[in-house]
Amino acid sequence: MLLYQEGDSAAFNTLYHRYSKRLLHFAFRILNQDQALAEDVLHDVFLIIAERPHLFNTEKTFKPWVFTVTANACKKQFRQPDFLEAEEHHFDADESHISVLSSLDQPRFKLALKQELQLLKYEHRCTFILRYQERLSIKEIASIMDCNEGTVKSRIHYTIKRLSTQLAIYNPNKTLS
Repeated sequence: MLLYQEGDSAAFNTLYHRYSKRLLHFAFRILNQDQALAEDVLHDVFLIIAERPHLFNTEKTFKPWVFTVTANACKKQFRQPDFLEAEEHHFDADESHISVLSSLDQPRFKLALKQELQLLKYEHRCTFILRYQERLSIKEIASIMDCNEGTVKSRIHYTIKRLSTQLAIYNPNKTLS
C-alpha cells in the first residue's frame, strides 16, 4: 500500500490480486450469499483504495484496515431498506425439523450453520466470520469492528452459545432422549 501511495500503479494490482477473492468471500458470507451485492461491496472497497489511498495509515497493518473498510461497506448494506426486508423473509423458522439420521450429515450442517448465521445481528455474524472463517485474532477483529477486545469475546461467546443451542442436533456427543 505504501508503494501505491507513492504512485506505483502496479502495487494496486498486487493488492487486488492478493485480497480481492478473500474480501469477496467475506462480503458474500456477511451479505446472505448475495453474489451481486458482495461484488458491489468489493468494487466499492477497491474504489476507496484507488481514489483515497491516503486514508490508510502506513504505520498500521493493511489486512485489518482493508477488512475494516469491507466490514463497513457490508454494514452500510445492512442499513438499506431493501436488504432489511429481504433479511426478515429469508428463512422460515419452522424449517429446522431435521431427522436424527441426518445429524451426521456434513452438508446439512453447513447449510444449517449458514442459515443460523444469517439470523444473527450483523455484529455477531461479522465477528464470528472474522474469527472462525477468516481466522483473524481477537485484536484484529476489535480493530476491524471498532470495539474493545472484551466486546469481541462477548460477541463470540454469545454467538457460540446460540449456535450450539440451535445446532445441537448435529452434536454427535449429545445423547438423544
